[in-house]
Amino acid sequence: MKYAAAIFLMIFALPAPALAASFDCEKASTPREKTICATPELSKADEQIAANYEAAMSRLSPEGAARLRDGQRSWLAFLSEACPKGGAECLAPFMTDRVEFLSGAVSVEGGNTFLAWDDWRFIAPAREGDEELPGANDMRYRQQLHYAIDAPDMDGERVFNAAIAKEEEYLWNGFDGEKRMWASFTLNMATPALVSLDMFQWQFPLGAAHGFGAAAHLNFRLDEARPLRADDIFAREGWEAALTEAVLKELRADAAEDGVIYFDGYEQTVAETAAKPENWVLTGESLGVNFSVYSIGPYVIGDRTPAVPWAALSSFIAEDAPVGR
Repeated sequence: MKYAAAIFLMIFALPAPALAASFDCEKASTPREKTICATPELSKADEQIAANYEAAMSRLSPEGAARLRDGQRSWLAFLSEACPKGGAECLAPFMTDRVEFLSGAVSVEGGNTFLAWDDWRFIAPAREGDEELPGANDMRYRQQLHYAIDAPDMDGERVFNAAIAKEEEYLWNGFDGEKRMWASFTLNMATPALVSLDMFQWQFPLGAAHGFGAAAHLNFRLDEARPLRADDIFAREGWEAALTEAVLKELRADAAEDGVIYFDGYEQTVAETAAKPENWVLTGESLGVNFSVYSIGPYVIGDRTPAVPWAALSSFIAEDAPVGR
């Protein structure tokens, strides 16, 4: 939840018919509807939610549309429990996030439609009184995330979907009373043969000095129903050394530019990490290598993903590589 969204909590005393919303404000009856109609920012967000939802639904199969519809219904039911009084301060962050979520829920790339959907669960309201730890009294809820190729019609697509489902235990947003979680998906590239997907999760346990997390990278051969191997891309010996040196060059440039300090001996970690496809972030332009927090430097530098242009590796790339040529 992006709590900074509370910046649009200014309520203007405009008559309901003067404001836009996805429903007829003259017929607003619930506290939530009345608040939306009375608050320009919420009214605009409500319209955007409706427009983004309809646009996403129009691109989906019946099965995919049912998943997105169920997720939207669970979100609306959650709002009724989370914000029973329909107050703008409660509604604002959830509605702001919903605009963003639905705007990116459907992607069409490489001949496939990719769908992100969710289901919401209200756990407990915020508590009054002293907190044992900062944030301990916050409202408890869970937004479970899902991601899949819509209407898969080949084995590789179904196996890809199953691989994502195995990670769902860690793919949720919210607060369960013990930790606050953030999760997201990034589709780096997709072709009929290959998909590169990042699944990111970050958690902040109560009482911890700071949060931590990492990305899982799924580089998957749809045409062969299996994870990508290094020899799918590289055909000549020596690619590991070439990739490692190119990555080190990028990391050293970062250090020179912003003063980043790496751990002693980080070069060995770079070599080991760069050689494994499960650490790669693939696009049509480059091969990125992701280094998680604490892997090559202190927490303050965060995670790093130096990207090496394919042109710098061209002499090692196989003629039939699914990406890089």
